[in-house]
Amino acid sequence: MPTAAGWTLLGAGIAAAAAGRALALIELYVISITATAALAAAVAVRLAHRSRLSVRRHVTPAMVAVGEPLDVHLTLLNRSRLASATVRVAETVSSSKASADATAPTAATTSLGEFRFSFASLPGGDQATCHYRLNPAHRGFAEIGPTELTEIDGMGLARRRRRVGSVSRVIVHPPVEQLLAPRLPIGGALSLPVETLRRTPGLAGEEFDVLRPYVDGDDLRHIHWPSTARLDDFMVREFQPSRPGRLTVMIDTRPPGDLPAAQDRTTSVAASLVCAVLGNGDEARIVAGDGRATPMLATDGADEALEFLALLHGGRPEFAEGDFWSDSQRRHSSLVVVTARPEIARDEDARRRLAQRFGAALTISCDAARHEPFATGPRTPRTASAVDHEGAWIHLDSTARLPALWRELLTGETAPAAANAKRERR
Repeated sequence: MPTAAGWTLLGAGIAAAAAGRALALIELYVISITATAALAAAVAVRLAHRSRLSVRRHVTPAMVAVGEPLDVHLTLLNRSRLASATVRVAETVSSSKASADATAPTAATTSLGEFRFSFASLPGGDQATCHYRLNPAHRGFAEIGPTELTEIDGMGLARRRRRVGSVSRVIVHPPVEQLLAPRLPIGGALSLPVETLRRTPGLAGEEFDVLRPYVDGDDLRHIHWPSTARLDDFMVREFQPSRPGRLTVMIDTRPPGDLPAAQDRTTSVAASLVCAVLGNGDEARIVAGDGRATPMLATDGADEALEFLALLHGGRPEFAEGDFWSDSQRRHSSLVVVTARPEIARDEDARRRLAQRFGAALTISCDAARHEPFATGPRTPRTASAVDHEGAWIHLDSTARLPALWRELLTGETAPAAANAKRERR
């Protein structure tokens, strides 16, 4: 295929032939024939010289948070014995948003740009490398490639273009903030251990399932004296095995919680909570208000949770019908509701009704005033960040950071007080 220079040369040859005919000058015919022959020879060489160039792509990390750098390394290898032509490498990077529901349609793809590199002729068996960096700005996934190779002859008249390699897909998950890990009993409210995080995950050693009559060989230290006195017979505590606590994070996807800007915030809160719980040895799951959910994830399930949150988009006007939050789940898992509904932040009764509907141990609301771009009339005022210990509620305005308010809820200490206490312990 001729390049732009090749087409220009061909046009000049045709013009010279026309001028030679009009002026009856043999010199112009020679120029025309020479230009055409040069272009034909360049195209023939490109078609005859089969390229054996290959490209390897290495992307790190495999999953990345919004705004964090993503490094792409390309290695160009000439597997032929002959030197290659001049090579131009181009890669297109696009960002796509998809629903975590496999039946939902995929949203439109947005281009993040095209990266181009040029290499001089590569000797046979030699290789060259190049590198570029991305900073994805949206949740979803980034698609990199395929790689387009364009080989151009030495005169720059002809080229051969082909696509090689596959498409690399990188999950772009919401930002994760480092939170103080809570103590998670089997059901009940969230709490914090007396000694910070030095505990066995799940139930403490003093908790037991049932009482049974004493038999020979039982440890006398396990006798339950209040029951023994009441029943006039020795009763022994039957301990249940150690097991992790469980947390369920429910994201309210009702409007405006279905808007991308609102979900960027609510999914970040959910990601921070789940990663803190899983990193502490407990189990966690994520449930969307429209019924989409992950299974109960163990400590190695953080990637699955982040992928679910990366691809969570859209929602419904109301909560999903059906028993997606059953009595059994309520008994065996603590629930945190994350919402962007304005009335939850401003109306204590609405907040209480939402918590009672699902048996939530904690409600976290995010500032929704900036998530109403299509609202008519005057904008509703924003609610300042707050922590309500009695109402088990945290509100995050547009400037609040979750770790400080989360610590204040669990420990009763504000961020400066916690820092002073830490210095005093030292």
